[in-house]
Amino acid sequence: MIIEENESLKNLNTFGIDVSSKYFAEISSVNDLLQLLSEEKYKSEQKLILGGGSNILFTKNYNGLIIANNIKGITVEDVNENEVIISASGGEVWDDLVDFAVNNNYGGIENLKLIPGKVGASPIQNIGAYGVELKDTFLELTAINIHTLEEVRFKNQECRFNYRYSIFKDEYKDQFIITDVKFKLSKNPKINIEYDSLKKEIEIINPSELTIKVVSEAVKRVRESKLPDPLKIGNAGSFFKNPTI
Repeated sequence: MIIEENESLKNLNTFGIDVSSKYFAEISSVNDLLQLLSEEKYKSEQKLILGGGSNILFTKNYNGLIIANNIKGITVEDVNENEVIISASGGEVWDDLVDFAVNNNYGGIENLKLIPGKVGASPIQNIGAYGVELKDTFLELTAINIHTLEEVRFKNQECRFNYRYSIFKDEYKDQFIITDVKFKLSKNPKINIEYDSLKKEIEIINPSELTIKVVSEAVKRVRESKLPDPLKIGNAGSFFKNPTI
């Protein structure tokens, strides 16, 4: 575990805002997290969980403890004829998980290609794109209660998923750090290209040649055509909610 004081956050947020935090801790295991939260020095400090830094706009130095989740690991936990259950640690980069699934022909999250951030943040927002939402493949998550240090599991229905919403944005806001997320993916993927811009991107492809890799690559092209590279121009991707009519 790495703990620093007055740490620069410039390279840890996609807008590239040059601010610092009073305390900064990078955790690489659940034991690191429990040790950090148990230390008396930090118990009274305001805490912020930082994933990929793509959903935040710093306007000043952070007077508290920032915890960067760097817990890594992707594991295939169960496989049958039709489905596979994958466990991904909260500090894994979301796009790396998508690539892992696509490269193994595990279908369900290929439309979520190139969404910035880390796996641990994905259930909080119920991320979605191009006709697919996280809740469609989400099985359960494991999280640590910041105040009690209790490890808690949340099944799909317990997260109260809705459009860009989960219980972690409301009742349980800032109370948990998600350390692991499980997904149920398909070994017989069903291609989803109903979203208009995606359909146009691959309409020239013969339907018999469509694979989840083709879909994932098409999503990548569409997203890159709409959004600048944050390494070149600071941005936070696309953030909006379609109106419900």
